[in-house]
Amino acid sequence: MNWAKIGAVVIGGIVVFFILDTVVHMLLGILGALLFVAVIAGGGYVAYKVIGGSRRREIRRGGRY
Repeated sequence: MNWAKIGAVVIGGIVVFFILDTVVHMLLGILGALLFVAVIAGGGYVAYKVIGGSRRREIRRGGRY
């Protein structure tokens, strides 16, 4: 192998590394955003159920206990 081929392989490896790094970084950012949205939506759903459940329940006051 001459020096041009070795240099091409090294430069190609560096370019592939940077491309893969960018792709992984974007995927992790998207995954983090989806996780954040899921946590917020789940908390809102639980809050809705807790508040909605208390409206439908009837509080009985009487001589039961």
